[in-house]
Amino acid sequence: MKYFLSFVSLSYLLIFSLEAHAQLSVNFQTNASVTGTKITLADVAIIQPPGYEADQIGKLPVGIAPSPGTTKELSSASIITYLRYRPELTKVDWQGSETILVQCLSNRVSQDQIKQIITDYLKENSAKLPKTEIRFTSTRSPDDLTFPSGKMSWKVTPSNPEIMGSSSFSISFSVNGKTTGTCVVHGKLEALADVVTAEITLQKGDLITKDNISLKQQNLDGLHKPFQSIEQLIGMQVARTINAGRAIEQKFIVSPPIIKDGDLVKIIARKGELQITTEGVAKAEGRLGETIRVKNTSSNNLIYTRVDGPGIVSVEF
Repeated sequence: MKYFLSFVSLSYLLIFSLEAHAQLSVNFQTNASVTGTKITLADVAIIQPPGYEADQIGKLPVGIAPSPGTTKELSSASIITYLRYRPELTKVDWQGSETILVQCLSNRVSQDQIKQIITDYLKENSAKLPKTEIRFTSTRSPDDLTFPSGKMSWKVTPSNPEIMGSSSFSISFSVNGKTTGTCVVHGKLEALADVVTAEITLQKGDLITKDNISLKQQNLDGLHKPFQSIEQLIGMQVARTINAGRAIEQKFIVSPPIIKDGDLVKIIARKGELQITTEGVAKAEGRLGETIRVKNTSSNNLIYTRVDGPGIVSVEF
């Protein structure tokens, strides 16, 4: 029994001694991938047996990483020569490929992804935009972008803080919270909606009918209070020339006159609760609420009156 225990103890001692003095082997791989700016020995080779010593020599730098998304070729002989004076590597068994193709992993952002980033930004900020179809058409966009590997994020900034009216969007990209690049996308931002449009060129004084207007989809950007219902405009009068195809805005339209020059009108003269009615002749056309001159047929005097309705004017005295 005593001899058996001695044999077991000796066996454990020999095994421990062999493990402690096991020779390290460095087996270079044909291909390798990195994510940082440096290439370490562990990036390009398998180091055996695993353990503290393998971990330590695996951290030794052997080159500078290529740019994100690109590759570079390393020579295993050059690596060995570079590390030849390291005392911890004097008994290493070098094995494997004569060359290693190293690729730097990256995040690639395509043109389509850039457009989608802007589309998502517009959706997220829909509360600041007209309640209609919003469309951004890029006219100049960068090619595919390449960034270091890691967790990506971005921030979009429109050229106009109000968003509408922006002619470009700036996108700042970050990897792992660190800003790594910026691109600018130029284009046209449109808020599309059906608005009343002139079918033909309308001259000042023309009356609006269902035959000279129609609903067409147009960009609301740059328009001020356009009409979106044909029924609102039927019977209205053109205040200034409207070219064919142009959206009709409120500033282009006035109500038609309800009193014409030469019309016989009723004049209501008021003073406090006292009211006197007489007749007169309009000397100008007038719309509701406007002031026009009227000739009193009883006195032949010209007076300024307010248009209160069809054939009715009033004056305070």
